[in-house]
Amino acid sequence: MTDNSTSALDSVRVLDLTEERGLYAGKMLADFGADVIKIEKPEGSKARRTGPFKDDVPGLENSLYFLYFNTNKRGITLDVDMPAGQDIFKQLVKRVDVVIEDAEVGRMQSIGLDYPVIRELNPGIIMASVTGFGQTGPYRNYKAPDIVSFAMGGLMNASGPADEAPVVAPSVQSYYSASIASVYGILAALFLRMSTGEGQLVDVSAHEVMAIFSGNGLMSYSNTAQIARRNGSQFGAVPGRIYPCMDGYVHILTVRPNHWQGFLEVLRMGNLDMSVGEEWNNAGFRNSNVDIIDAHVTEFTMTRTKMEITELCQAKGVPCTPVNTPLEFARDSHVKERGLIIKIEHPVIGRHSYFSPPYRLSKTPCRIRRSAPLLGEHNREVYYGELGHTDKELAKLKSAGII
Repeated sequence: MTDNSTSALDSVRVLDLTEERGLYAGKMLADFGADVIKIEKPEGSKARRTGPFKDDVPGLENSLYFLYFNTNKRGITLDVDMPAGQDIFKQLVKRVDVVIEDAEVGRMQSIGLDYPVIRELNPGIIMASVTGFGQTGPYRNYKAPDIVSFAMGGLMNASGPADEAPVVAPSVQSYYSASIASVYGILAALFLRMSTGEGQLVDVSAHEVMAIFSGNGLMSYSNTAQIARRNGSQFGAVPGRIYPCMDGYVHILTVRPNHWQGFLEVLRMGNLDMSVGEEWNNAGFRNSNVDIIDAHVTEFTMTRTKMEITELCQAKGVPCTPVNTPLEFARDSHVKERGLIIKIEHPVIGRHSYFSPPYRLSKTPCRIRRSAPLLGEHNREVYYGELGHTDKELAKLKSAGII
């Protein structure tokens, strides 16, 4: 699965110590062509114990979760909690451009591998620390799984029906978002280093990233001192929410006047003519009569499939989308033509489906160069081939539980 074609970050070398919050950052850099070395403890990363698993059988080499986040990376084992492991890590730091870590605040300092230390070893090093609340502030030591960042950053307050408690979003939104923000910071730091020769610390707070993503609510409050109500699937326009249909759900949105006029045409095509007065062209009036409109829209949607409705609306310039299940997404003709889901090989899992990178560069496209590493797969390549350790030394390190 090797590919020697030029990639955008071919010359960049990265040490990846992440376990959860920053996993996607290393993946992004690897997709862009950086040589990312995933560092795991000898017993393996926590991500290897996270499902789903091949054939629903847990195992260090069976995690599809680990596989997704670590494809295109090399992998070594190293216990950086041990002094000998710390010495080896310092040797590696001298040879790379970037270190990414997502440990709790203070951990890297406690083992003597924080930014001031590694900067002395390599003044050009860029270290991205992806944490729940950042390196400073009274919350810096708070435990911060995804739900904490999502709630304290303000997005949860905007999520869910108006008359019920806020709800959490699916997946781990803050982890992905903080990882993406850290990559922005890393790339900016790499660009500046071209002129200064100096690296820097990239301090990323998932809490702050979530607050930025809820920006409309915060900006509105700063201007009006009013807290926006939760609207469920209602977008603020009418019609503008999720409606049931014959085979699931569809989301229709009529924000602009031409959307409303286009949707009226769609209804007429469906033999449902809303004979309304001129006042219905006013968005404020429609918002005051949401129950009447929703009843008409639901009458229409329940007679058609989600794709029929989507195609009718889109043909009239009305924003509309099917609410896809994973199966429907995977089978979608657009997804297939774009080649988002591909097949790759793994020595244990075998041939499996994989999301190709969604960021596409015309001159230096992202490529799948290697499958996710087996535990310690590149130990000899890195320790023997790059650091110059002998076979005897490697055997001693392994027996001591350092690699």
